[in-house]
Amino acid sequence: MPSKRYSKISLTEVEGRTKNSSVPMVKSLGYELRARGDPRPRELRFNYFYYETGQAVPRHTQQKQEEVFFIVEGRCRVEVDGEEFEVEAGDVVVIDPGPWRQITALEPAEIFAIGAPNVRDDAVFEDQTGAD
Repeated sequence: MPSKRYSKISLTEVEGRTKNSSVPMVKSLGYELRARGDPRPRELRFNYFYYETGQAVPRHTQQKQEEVFFIVEGRCRVEVDGEEFEVEAGDVVVIDPGPWRQITALEPAEIFAIGAPNVRDDAVFEDQTGAD
């Protein structure tokens, strides 16, 4: 019998996690698929973020990973290498590997994020480097 060529998951099946109340809660969908024994994407990584007003992912850079953010709900401020702009539900933002980036919620927001290639530990956070 051929191996399964797809995976399916519902957001309601996945527990969220967060480091503290200042960062958004995230549901790591691809890792959840792997944990239950399903195939997961080998070429990309995807997460679903839940932001409360004022929450932000720490400022960071992706060394090799391109990121795509689809704003499902809410409004956020995005900073890419010092340039700031606002996004809202229905907007899509693509950020190349390399630039420093941060997303801050201006109101409660939900964001579906996809990164490729799926490189382990690709993110470097500002507090790890002392970068401005």
